[in-house]
Amino acid sequence: MGRKKITIDWTKVDKALIAGANGVQVASMLGVHPETLYDRCKEKFKTDFSDYSRQKKEKGNLNLLTKQYDLAIEGDRGMLIWLGKQRLGQKDKHDHDHTTNGKDMGVAPITWVDGKD
Repeated sequence: MGRKKITIDWTKVDKALIAGANGVQVASMLGVHPETLYDRCKEKFKTDFSDYSRQKKEKGNLNLLTKQYDLAIEGDRGMLIWLGKQRLGQKDKHDHDHTTNGKDMGVAPITWVDGKD
């Protein structure tokens, strides 16, 4: 007689994967060997765990992106700036020209206020 088959709580699995956990972390959370988790995924969903977890991770990424977008649209300045940089390629401008028309300013002689050199 074999060991009792462990029940996998797929709601917990999905939540962890959506949050960004990997298979080893999920298996540890459930108290099972990673291969057990992978095999059960194949049995239940007829797909490899890597494909299953990728779908859940993308759902989590979309949730985060949507929340960030909502914050930006609601007027969160920091999020507006961050999303502008990430999605629109915007950047802070740091162009400082310490020359004259692109030419070196050179060295000017010092004249003392009292008229002495």
